[in-house]
Amino acid sequence: MATRKAARPANKALARASIPARRKRASRSLLSGLPVRSIAVLVGVAGLAALGIALANSRRLREDVWQPLQSAVEPQADRVWAETRPWRDHVSRVLSSINADEVRDAIAQRLSQWVDRLH
Repeated sequence: MATRKAARPANKALARASIPARRKRASRSLLSGLPVRSIAVLVGVAGLAALGIALANSRRLREDVWQPLQSAVEPQADRVWAETRPWRDHVSRVLSSINADEVRDAIAQRLSQWVDRLH
């Protein structure tokens, strides 16, 4: 009679499930280090900034950008400043009336009550 082979266990663990042996460390290149990359980024940003300054020199920037912008905004700013004069006067009168001791104490008490309600 022929001999039978021993049956294999049905629940044999897969090779992938076992703990992997030590893996070879991948050699790190010189450029993969954090300080080297940071320096490279810094040099690149500085170069782009220098290029931007060279392309838009100060005289050209002043003539082409700032003067037209100033001439467009200045009249509107003067108009708004003049229109808000009554409001600014009212706010200054209110602030000067707060200088009384009893008013300051009342405001401090209200603020402390408000803060207590928040907590």
